[in-house]
Amino acid sequence: MIVIPAIDLRGGRCVRLLRGDPNAETEYDADPIGVARRFEEEGARRLHVVDLNAALGNGSNRETIAAICRSVAVPVQTGGGLRSLEAIEDVLEAGASRAVLGTAAALEDGFVRDAVERFGEERIVVAVDAQAGHLMVRGWQEQGPPIARAIRNLADQGAPRFLVTSVVVDGTLSGPDFALYERVVALTDRPVIASGGVRSAEDVRGLRDLGLEAVVVGKALYEKTLRLSEVVRG
Repeated sequence: MIVIPAIDLRGGRCVRLLRGDPNAETEYDADPIGVARRFEEEGARRLHVVDLNAALGNGSNRETIAAICRSVAVPVQTGGGLRSLEAIEDVLEAGASRAVLGTAAALEDGFVRDAVERFGEERIVVAVDAQAGHLMVRGWQEQGPPIARAIRNLADQGAPRFLVTSVVVDGTLSGPDFALYERVVALTDRPVIASGGVRSAEDVRGLRDLGLEAVVVGKALYEKTLRLSEVVRG
């Protein structure tokens, strides 16, 4: 299973939010390009970059994302505010290998299908941000449809893979929501990437045993409760 370090951007800085709360921010580094290079040097095979400003509708970190893509050799998947085909095209042309779709995928029928037809299956990831049995949309500030219904609908549209985040544990270092991932794996035969709550190599191994394709890890790497050397094979 691939461990994908997360770089969340807000105002050009590398930060983490607690459960997606914009008012509960911790800044970890003012040089996200340096962070990306460090993760690559430590053995990361892919990076996950999120534009929090775009997700929350109060700005953009598009230039920083493009600079990260230019600065590393590993693939970069990016999301946050990608609510049109034009926005997807912009980040892919800027060097991202994959676009992560959230709000528009959940709320606009046909958006995922159109994105896959235009850009190809390998370049699209569909985010399922879960809280209390529902999708969370618009930067996790609003509740969307029930998880099971949403996943079935997105799969019917041709979603190639899912990035599933448990909002309630995201940024808490309290451990993954294993029950959520078991449920999602039972709902779809598409590859599933986990995100949220990971604190240790043991958590990573537990997610691997569920049959997940990959796991996105953020705070555990910044707080050093997990090191990439523990989970990356040489």
